Amino acid sequence: MKRRNYRIVKPIRFFIFILITIMITVFAGYSLFNYNRAQATSFDTYVQVVVEEDGNLWNIAERYHTNGMDIRDYIYEIREVNDIGEEDLHPGDILFIPIH
Repeated sequence: MKRRNYRIVKPIRFFIFILITIMITVFAGYSLFNYNRAQATSFDTYVQVVVEEDGNLWNIAERYHTNGMDIRDYIYEIREVNDIGEEDLHPGDILFIPIH
């Protein structure tokens, strides 16, 4: 069987093709291997808070959030960390509050 010889007719086009292929491969690999890290949120510290009789997430978030963050985003993080909905909060519940 005869072996075919290939000749690069346009070296610039070939170089650009190889460069783009390498870039796509690196980007896809980086995205796949760092997918879990991008999804995870990590906080340095948590504070345990016992929900009082008239306690709600808004009051708790106002007490612990920092000025650089929107309070609605902070409430969302509290709900995600504790895996609760809006109506799932009852007096005596213990919440983990992330401290930034």
